[in-house]
Amino acid sequence: MTSVVEVRDLAVSYATGTFVVQNVSFDVRRGEVAYILGPNGGGKTTILKALIGAVKPSKGTVKLFGKDIKEFKEWWRIGYVPQNAPATLSKMAVSVDELLKAISFSGRRSVDRVEVLKLVGFQDATNLLRRPLFSLSGGEFQRVVIAAALINSPELLLLDEPTTYVDPTGISKVMELVWHLNRDFGMTILMVTHDVSVIGYRDARVLCVNRDRFYTGLLEDLMSSEELCRVYGFHVYTVGHSWMPSERGPADG
Repeated sequence: MTSVVEVRDLAVSYATGTFVVQNVSFDVRRGEVAYILGPNGGGKTTILKALIGAVKPSKGTVKLFGKDIKEFKEWWRIGYVPQNAPATLSKMAVSVDELLKAISFSGRRSVDRVEVLKLVGFQDATNLLRRPLFSLSGGEFQRVVIAAALINSPELLLLDEPTTYVDPTGISKVMELVWHLNRDFGMTILMVTHDVSVIGYRDARVLCVNRDRFYTGLLEDLMSSEELCRVYGFHVYTVGHSWMPSERGPADG
């Protein structure tokens, strides 16, 4: 199956001689859902930033849709939900409609704004467009930000801690949406989380990173070995959520 993302021997340094992450290599196949796990400060967000060109690798290569990131120009093919988006954007005096318009790529036909809001679970999407961002709850805001990432019909969706600032009910809706986008639209999704328990299936594909420690494989294998403790650097206990969908996504083989 074709790889949408190819990373080889990635290392990123924000200061000379100090690597935030290093020795990272992985592929994300078309139509797959994969998760980047790891403790806070382990480099998960840095990897996503390297994938969108926000940070420059100190070593290694990054390819998107078969092209080296230095040559990649088709950024409409990627939707990105940054970490802490609600904390930043909720202070802006703009409406949901204005946010979605601002995200649309010039020269490309974007998804209808009402339809994309319905896609992420809003029934009264027309009225929602008029609401200011600061009036939204944490769960509503996170789904609006995901809608903004979908407005240009991307093929790859990058989610950085999308369940942050969201209550348990909101977490269920966000994770159900992730699987809906993958299962019903074939979207390739790479999601960062520090919370192992939000992943619904033990045979999910995971990338576990903590600076210079890296693991890639199935969550079931990670949880049943010493690898999780090795990467995190301490013993990890998990508590499952009850949101798990009734059907598995196509990426689970």
